[in-house]
Parts: sequence; structure tokens; C-alpha cells
Amino acid sequence: MGGQTWIADILAAVMLATAGYCLSRLVISWRRRRSTDRPVDGVHVVMGVAMAGMLVPGLRFFWTGGWEIIFGAGALSFTWLAMRELRTPKSVCNRPRHHHLQHVLACAAMVYMLAAVTTIAAHAGSGGSGMSGMGGGAHFPTLALVLALGLLGYVVWTADRLTSFAPVAALAGAGAPVGDLVLAGGGSETVPASTAAADPAEARRPSPLSPRLAACCEIAMGVTMGYMLILML
Repeated sequence: MGGQTWIADILAAVMLATAGYCLSRLVISWRRRRSTDRPVDGVHVVMGVAMAGMLVPGLRFFWTGGWEIIFGAGALSFTWLAMRELRTPKSVCNRPRHHHLQHVLACAAMVYMLAAVTTIAAHAGSGGSGMSGMGGGAHFPTLALVLALGLLGYVVWTADRLTSFAPVAALAGAGAPVGDLVLAGGGSETVPASTAAADPAEARRPSPLSPRLAACCEIAMGVTMGYMLILML
């Protein structure tokens, strides 16, 4: 199956915008001395740039195999964080307990796609034709399908819980990581009752560190990865 060039162009633009936004989160959180999930924001920056390069060859840069090393290390790092997170008692965990498992899956999908792109480009004897020329390019189509279904499942799960993520002011009032995907309620993983004292006007004020905006980035990346993986089948 081949993809349409205009779809690849739009998704590449979305990925670059997402990477730019996540970079701004890193800068703003550092300047304001706010605690955010910086490893996630950092990997989203490089992930957005790498996916844009796979979608549109003209945007591709970095040495062959370089991205695979980065995302392989990212998968190992997030696996360690996920194991530590799963061992944390629910009473002290204020975010979804499988939060980092999503990023393990995303990093693994990136390694798979990058390896496929490199192989196909080598066989074609050129710099690659982008995702539009990668129909049937998966060496292990079952694995590509499993990764795609897993990522799209996380997209649905995140979208369903989008409104439950706490606003920035509530997190600041509770002393929780401001830009993290912390739940506002609806389960055992909640922001403490002390958040009720947060300024309502501040809670309504848009913020680049909003957990809901961070969740939207994960949705955009999950949809794009799912599309790219399905395109390889």
C-alpha cells in the first residue's frame, strides 16, 4: 500500500510543530523552574524530527543508524522507568501507572521503522523515497501490526481521558510535576484535595506546560506512527 504525498507532507509538518512545542516546554520549564516530565518532552523532540525525515526525505538528516541508537537507548531508559513506576504503590502514584510503557512502545516502533527505512533505501540505491514508497516494506509484518495496534490503542485511551488530566494551576498547588500527565480525578490516582485552593483564574489561563497539551502531542505522534506502520504492511 502506498501513501499519498500530501498526507506525508501534512503529517511531517505536524511532527515538526510537535517537536517545536515540546522543545518550548523544555525551555519554559527550565526558565520557570517548573518540574515536568523532561525525558518524555526530550524524546518527543527527536521523535518528531526523525518522523518528519521519514515522511519527507528532504527533511532527513543525521548519520545512518544514529536515530536507531538514540531510540534504542530511549526504549531501555523508559523500560527502567516503567518498571520503577509499576513497583510504586498506588497511594503515592499520581499519574497512570503504565505511563512510561507507552513510550517504550513508541521508541520500539521508531527503531523498527527506521531500520525498515534504512534497508529499503539501501536496496533502492538512493536516499529513500519517503513513506509513500514503502508499501510492503515491513520485514516482520505481524510485529508492525502489533506495534500499530498498540500505539493506536494508547491514542484511544489517551483521548478518552483527555479531560481528566489536571490543569497546570492544580498541579502547581499540589506540588506535582506541572507538565506531567497527572490525573485530576476519577480513580485512585488523583491530585490531592489541597488543589482546591488553587486560583480558579490561573487554572483557566492557557499554559504551554499544560498536561492536556502534552497528551495531545502523544495523540498526534501515536496516530502518525500508526499510519506509518500500517503503510509498511
